Amino acid sequence: MGVHDEDQRPAPEETRGEFLKYDAPAHALGKAAEAIDRINELQAQRLIRDGVYYIVLVDLVGSTKYMAEYGNQKAAVRIQHFVASSLNALKTADLKNTAIFIKDIGDAVLLIFQHFPDVLRWRASFAEYLDVPAHQPLEIRTCVHLGEVSLEGVNPISLAVSQCFKMEKMVQASDIVLTEPAYCVAWPTLVSAHSAFEDYDAVGLDGFEEPVPLHKVLAADSRALTGLVGEGL
Repeated sequence: MGVHDEDQRPAPEETRGEFLKYDAPAHALGKAAEAIDRINELQAQRLIRDGVYYIVLVDLVGSTKYMAEYGNQKAAVRIQHFVASSLNALKTADLKNTAIFIKDIGDAVLLIFQHFPDVLRWRASFAEYLDVPAHQPLEIRTCVHLGEVSLEGVNPISLAVSQCFKMEKMVQASDIVLTEPAYCVAWPTLVSAHSAFEDYDAVGLDGFEEPVPLHKVLAADSRALTGLVGEGL
C-alpha cells in the first residue's frame, strides 16, 4: 500500500467491519468508532501513509489475577475503564503530530505515533484518566518500538508490531521502555536528552542477530513525563 494506492484502500464501512472482527468490547465501540473515523479522515487527506512510526503497546498488569479474584464482570469494568481512558487521552492530550489508536487487544491497546514527545504527552494524560476514585489503582506497562508500518484498515502490517509484542513480558509494571531503535531516534527530542533514560535489559527479537537493548524512561509520574517533554522539537 503506497501513496498511489488510493483506490485499493478499504472503504470506511469495510474498516469498521474489520475492527468488529477483533471482538471489540461493546463499551469501547463508540469511542473506537471515533478513532476509526479519524483513521479514515487521515487516509482520505493522505496524512496517514505507510512509513516509520513509534509503535506503542500498553497493557493492563495483573488482569488474570484480578479476574480470578473478583470475577469476569468486575474485570470487564476494569478493562472498560482502561480502554476508554486510552481513547480519552488521545483526544485531550496536547499532541503536536499524528497519533492513531489502532485497536484494543484484550487488556492491551496498540497505537502509533509520529513524534516521541507526543507518546509521553499521551501517556501522561492516560495516567490521569486512569487515576480516578471510582476505580482501584491500575498498573500499566508501556512498550515502545520503532519501525515501518503499513495500515490495511485497522490492521497494522509490520514486523515491528510483532517485535513490540515480543518485548511485552520484559517490561515491569509502571515502566515505559523503549527498544534501542526507538531510543536512538527518540532521545534528542527530549529536553533532558540522555539523562531521561537508563539502561533496562535486552530482548531477543526476530530479525535481530543479537538481543536488542532496552531503555527505560525516568519519570515517576505524569507531571515528570510532561516535564521531560518541555518544548521539544
